[in-house]
Amino acid sequence: MRSNSVLQLDDERPGLHQAAAWRDAVAPFWSFAIRREDVAEFRGRSHVQHLGNAILCRAGASGLRFTRDRALVARMGVDHILAHVRLSGRSRVEAGGAAQDCGPGDICLLDLSRPLAAQSTDYQALTVVLPRGLFGADQAMLDALHGQVIRGASPFGRMLNDHLRALDAHAPGFSERESGAAARATAVLLGAAVSGLPAAERNAQAPDGAPLLLALRRFIEAELASPDLNAETLGRQFGISRSALYRLFVPLGGVAGYIRQRRLARAYRDLAAGDGRGARISEVAYRWGFESPAHFAQAFRFAYGHAPRDVRAQGPAEAAPGRSDRIEAWGDFYDWVLKLAA
Repeated sequence: MRSNSVLQLDDERPGLHQAAAWRDAVAPFWSFAIRREDVAEFRGRSHVQHLGNAILCRAGASGLRFTRDRALVARMGVDHILAHVRLSGRSRVEAGGAAQDCGPGDICLLDLSRPLAAQSTDYQALTVVLPRGLFGADQAMLDALHGQVIRGASPFGRMLNDHLRALDAHAPGFSERESGAAARATAVLLGAAVSGLPAAERNAQAPDGAPLLLALRRFIEAELASPDLNAETLGRQFGISRSALYRLFVPLGGVAGYIRQRRLARAYRDLAAGDGRGARISEVAYRWGFESPAHFAQAFRFAYGHAPRDVRAQGPAEAAPGRSDRIEAWGDFYDWVLKLAA
């Protein structure tokens, strides 16, 4: 996708039809709920620009509740970082077992590989989506910062506000090279900001562990189908002790937990996309390194709340609602998000 491609949702008529259009526009990121009594007056507007190695969105909507549940996380299978600055309105974000309030000027950081929920008033906001690789040595730190808020009243928060607003104002005129440079600069600023947060000081891995963690994650992605993928294999491959591996993967739920999560996500995407429609559930289980269909089904139900056969039965159309033909241009948004890379 070339930079400066734009998707736009801009309809002045409120109501159910606008809520349906909004559902398509946000489908790669959120599910949402509107109070029944508010549907008739619902409004949602969005302007999204592809910057080559980032996505920039200016949006506004009536009050609603957003969720990014485990099924949506698995279906997308991405681990991009999303920075969301409020221009107006307030929200309460629930992520990683904690809740944070976000008001005008505050910047909320979200990891799209993890679930979250948020309750919002009527709002306007700027959002930038950045691939994790763009953060370089700050990647391990970001694993521990899902749901953190950079306060807009802080000195760095004010500077980030200025930067993101300027990015929104000037991005339409950027060349492809300038778009890439602007995205990298945004990642550097966000990485510097989160490094000063108290939670980052408590929970982030040491800086010299970040490149190793990145290499480990890439190896895991490449070897997910291998039944021999485990902590012992990683230790031999990278010459690292079990205790050091454990420390690196604490923010990601442990080594075994992370491998299981990534295997389940791959299996979910196969089933939801129809790749597993003609195959037995057992074939999908063995394809992604599970020791038995029963073990796979148990882990799948625990992670996503329903059985593998339920996802397969939905078929591709229901599993990926944002690909409907109601608004053809927004069907491309899934590809923008899935193919975003540093």
